[in-house]
Amino acid sequence: MTIGEPGDAVETDLSALRVHDATPESVERIRARCLAVLAARRRADEARRERLAPWRAWIEPALALGLGALYLAEALTRAFAVYR
Repeated sequence: MTIGEPGDAVETDLSALRVHDATPESVERIRARCLAVLAARRRADEARRERLAPWRAWIEPALALGLGALYLAEALTRAFAVYR
């Protein structure tokens, strides 16, 4: 069975359902509330970033680089052990 087949029972059943659309006024109220929440979150995130110490900007990449180097060193050690 393909989608959109004429005489499809599901399509017939779905067409019998009522449609509940929101009024333009409620859509605008919801949009305004959502934008206000997003703006508040953005301000909170910016304030949090400003409070962070400068060293935190480079600590995460340095930690990732160190762990990556440890992983590669262990992988090379095990590969050399196989060839011995």
